[in-house]
Order: sequence, then C-alpha cells, then structure tokens
Amino acid sequence: MTMTRAFISVVALASLTTFVQAADLQPVLKAPTSEPMQQATGYIELYTGWASTRSTSTECSPCDSLSVRYNGWALGGAGRGNYWVSRDVSVQLDAQAEGTSYDVPSGFGPFSGGHFSTHSYLVGGHVSWRQPKYLFGVFAAAGDAGGGFVSAQRHGVFGAEAQWYWNQFTFYVQGGYDTTLGTVGFGVDDINAWFIRGTGRYFVTPNLVIEATGMYASGEINSDANGIFFFNAPGSWGFETWLWQVKAEWRFATAPFSVFAKYQGSETRYDTFVDTGSTFDATVRDHRVLFGVKMHMGDRSLQGTDRGGATLDIISPLSNPTGPLRFSPLTLGPS
Repeated sequence: MTMTRAFISVVALASLTTFVQAADLQPVLKAPTSEPMQQATGYIELYTGWASTRSTSTECSPCDSLSVRYNGWALGGAGRGNYWVSRDVSVQLDAQAEGTSYDVPSGFGPFSGGHFSTHSYLVGGHVSWRQPKYLFGVFAAAGDAGGGFVSAQRHGVFGAEAQWYWNQFTFYVQGGYDTTLGTVGFGVDDINAWFIRGTGRYFVTPNLVIEATGMYASGEINSDANGIFFFNAPGSWGFETWLWQVKAEWRFATAPFSVFAKYQGSETRYDTFVDTGSTFDATVRDHRVLFGVKMHMGDRSLQGTDRGGATLDIISPLSNPTGPLRFSPLTLGPS
C-alpha cells in the first residue's frame, strides 16, 4: 500500500461530517459553553510539511554502528464529527490518515536517489459523558500502518479519556492500549504498547489557541518460536516511545476556516536485544514541521468546538512516525 493509496482514505473523511449538514440543528438545552450549541458539528482538516527521520542501530559482535537520516515530505488529513445523543452524552466519529514520502540517501547502492513511503490511518470513535466543566469517555479505533519494504499491519487501539475546562484552559488526558491484530510475520507474533498522553490548550481568544501535547508509551515486540527477524533467540523486545508537539491555530472571524502550524517530535528507543554472542541496540527519532487548514461545520469558534464539539483525537504509539509499525530499525529503514 503506497502513500497515494493511504491518502485516498482522506477523501472519504468528508463522509464523517455529511451528517452535520443533514442533521436537525436544534440547540441542546444543556450546553457546555455560553455559545448556542448545535446538535451536530464537525470539521475536515488537511496538512502537509517537512519531515526528517533518523534511524540509529548498534550491533556488537564485534560492535558496528549505523546511523541514517531520511528526509521526507508529509501529507495527511482528518475528519471528525460530534453528535449530542442526549443532554449529557455525545458521540464523536474520527477518521485520520497520514503518509510520508522519503528520499533514499546515498550509500544504498541501486536504491540511492529513489523514494519510499510510509503511511498510517485510523477509523474510530468516542462516547463521552459531558458537563460544562468536564468530560469523561471511552474510545476505540482500528487501522493499518506500515509501508516501505514491508506490508502494512492492522492494529487496534482503545482506552479512556477525560477533559477539564477552566476559564481559557483545557486539560486533556488519555490512556489506553494499542496492539496488532493477527500475526505480524517476519518472526514477530504481535506488537503491543500501553500509553498515556496529556494535552493542554490555552485560548488567547475564542478563535486563537495554543496547544502542547506529550505522550509516553511502553511496549513489546513478541517473537514467534523461531526467533525475531534475523535473531535466533525467541522472546520479547521492549521499547519506549516519547512524542511531543506544539501547535498554534487561528480561525477566521468571518469564514468557517482555520489555519494551524505544528511542530512534532517523537523518539522510539528499543531495549538491548541479546542474541547468541551479540547484542543489538536501536533508536528512531523524528522531527516534522506541519502546516494545515480546517473547514468547520456547525460550530462558531475554536473554543466552542473545544467545549461542545469534536474536541477529542487519538494518538497511536504503534503508528506514530517512529512507531514500530511505521519505521523499524531492524530493516534499517521503513517497517
């Protein structure tokens, strides 16, 4: 599945918000903000930008190190729609996709000067109990991630989340579990990770928001009875992932559009893997700068969306730019 095919799913994201235009937009009597709340709201976003991913590995038998940086261009999008089922309960549907096209650096023989791509997509939803000052809910999603030299893998993610609203501030916490669905192959039985993320938003004005997010995940790659990839020893290989991002978004006062800029960094560090007479260490680090646009439907401001609309999202540790499904150091590049 190429980056082009992955991004085709973005075209279908509009279907998540078509119900916004067809719904009977009657105000909900109990609204979490001072704005008149619509029963159905949503938005579609598209973004693009620069990406740089570095894969570093060290194998000792005797020791030999390899560090390669891949420069690329990212293209992604999302569609999210929120519907108030009752005065206190809302349902949000999500679809999101991202692909990155990389240049193959020199030194890769006949592959030098070529291109490869990685991708990910998720489709899922949230069910939330909402009050004017807080939100509690659960979420679940499934999708594919991978590309490059190895086929994409299906995975599912689920968990719980909460938000608290205080004046111009929003605090968002989310925790859950992400796991592959079915046998991965290449000596791998399954890959899984527990994760927790936190997001803080500050609304300078109702239509200007600054946001910061951090995520930590701890996971395992479990081998089958024959061993993992090119190692002979069966067992599990642990990893830790950190993700951090800062975002600024501004919405036009006279049009249902907003623009945003975001910096995102992530790192996945693998435990030392011990095989017969050798050890293997690996780290994958990614930096990207992204710019995007959103088209809003039904809501009137960014703060109104945050307090009573599609305020939730999903960050998957397995399919983030350095996750083991997107970029594996075992293949010295894309997973």
